[in-house]
Amino acid sequence: MSDVLSMTDITSSAIKQILGADDRKAVTQIDSGSDSSTFDGVYNAAINLITSTNDYLQDAQKAEVAFATGELTSTHELAVIEQKANLSLQYTVAIKNQLISAYKEIMNMQI
Repeated sequence: MSDVLSMTDITSSAIKQILGADDRKAVTQIDSGSDSSTFDGVYNAAINLITSTNDYLQDAQKAEVAFATGELTSTHELAVIEQKANLSLQYTVAIKNQLISAYKEIMNMQI
């Protein structure tokens, strides 16, 4: 659990890894420093993270059904697929918790 919490440091390099090679334009926008492009980049990174987590969870459900019907006979492969989905979900929840914590801290600032 502490490993997941240590991964929640959202830096530009972490966002670059989340975005992957397909969204290099968004990464360039993130690095440019303007407020709207930074928000867009973080928003797109969050959407991509949620989408990939959902894909992993759906793959795990399909693998469970395939294992139950006998199409998938390797318990090792099933365990790997389920572990990927579990870690992805834990990471997504940890990121969400950090974002909510940051939002609450910003809202409590005195102006």
